[in-house]
Amino acid sequence: MTDTAHRSMSRWFEAAGFHLLLLTAAALLGWLSHQYNLAWDWSDSARNSLHPASRALIARLDAPLRITSFAPENPVLRGQILEVLERYRRLQPLIEIDFVNPAMEPTRTRELGIQVAGELHLSYQGRSENLRVIDEQSISNTIQRLLLRTERWIVGIQGHGERRLDGQANHDLGSLGAELTRKGYRVRELPLGTQGDLPANTGVLVIASPQRDYLAGELRAIERHIEGGGSLLWLLEPDQGPHPAQLLELLGITPLPGTVVDPNAADLGLDNPAIAIVNAYPDHPAVEHFRLVTLYPQAAALSLQPTASWQARALLTTLPRTWNETGPLKGRVARDPQQGELAGPLVLGYSLERRIHDKTQRVIVLGDGDFLSNTYIGNGGNLDLGINLLRWLSGDEGLLDIPSRVANDLLLQLSDTQGAIIGLGFLLILPVALFTAGGLVWWRRGRA
Repeated sequence: MTDTAHRSMSRWFEAAGFHLLLLTAAALLGWLSHQYNLAWDWSDSARNSLHPASRALIARLDAPLRITSFAPENPVLRGQILEVLERYRRLQPLIEIDFVNPAMEPTRTRELGIQVAGELHLSYQGRSENLRVIDEQSISNTIQRLLLRTERWIVGIQGHGERRLDGQANHDLGSLGAELTRKGYRVRELPLGTQGDLPANTGVLVIASPQRDYLAGELRAIERHIEGGGSLLWLLEPDQGPHPAQLLELLGITPLPGTVVDPNAADLGLDNPAIAIVNAYPDHPAVEHFRLVTLYPQAAALSLQPTASWQARALLTTLPRTWNETGPLKGRVARDPQQGELAGPLVLGYSLERRIHDKTQRVIVLGDGDFLSNTYIGNGGNLDLGINLLRWLSGDEGLLDIPSRVANDLLLQLSDTQGAIIGLGFLLILPVALFTAGGLVWWRRGRA
């Protein structure tokens, strides 16, 4: 065999070996992709992956969660739905996904109340809920609602000028009530005068800034709720409305006279000194990892008279330079110690706990209701704080919030100069460079 034939045969074997190895590697990669389901998300803010809060939420599942999509035989629609749901199933094998063609099972579709194509039906341990908006925020919140094992009501007392949890007026708490409902809580308003006692499934009783005194029978019903170990959120107001002495004595809380004045508000561009600022929180489960600034308009400071039964902790504390102003909030105001005006930091809220009837009872008393009103709840972290407090009172602090994430990398913003440079590069410089490289290759081959 000549040298030329030997080299030709060697090159043939090398090429055949290379292609054989390439095919083997491709087959091996295909087999590995079926055996191991791995994914990487390089998008901005990892929007194509589950938020850590969603991951922690589905980790709490201890029984199969069945998700049924009622979608027609449309590959595009089903593919889009499956893409979202697979993010959950990849991390939690207890999640089962199924597709049903509504046209093939009209009876089942009608019985479950399915109304739109692609609507989801989630069922978990005998509880179920339909979902039309298919994104992480909505799906995780639905799972969160299904995880609430018992229907515990958040009950707001009505009939004495209180802020309503379903009200739309500026002073009402309708935005808070709507968010609680969205997160799976049952929010009810109750005219206490028509009830002998609060419903047995009252999870948290809310007393939201009443403007008129409670009747003796109504006070006894509230006392029975507290003495029976029920949770309570009590929103007080400065020098406004009734502050039932027997309830305050039972809890060991006393409102200080006047309204909290906070000169630090000017540092945030606020021109109202009667807005108190809280930007630091204690090591308490209700505000664990909470780092948002919260604002409290027209708030009352509170003092504590410790009792033997309650374990009380300051929950909300103002910044230094604050005081409780007892005079008119007009013109220049300054602290007058002779009028009982105390220098801050002042306490705006206390949490109280005790063991009673073989369970832990939780109470929160705050010196302000405006911060949760429809007018102010969007300021700073007011809404998030309100949700956290009610979660703690309900014993559901283990349930996590799933914030929506903004996709910041969907839009490429370029200046005119940057656009011109890119356009010049693609339209002129790159073609010239390719033409030059091709010419050099041709010239070198011609010389060889």
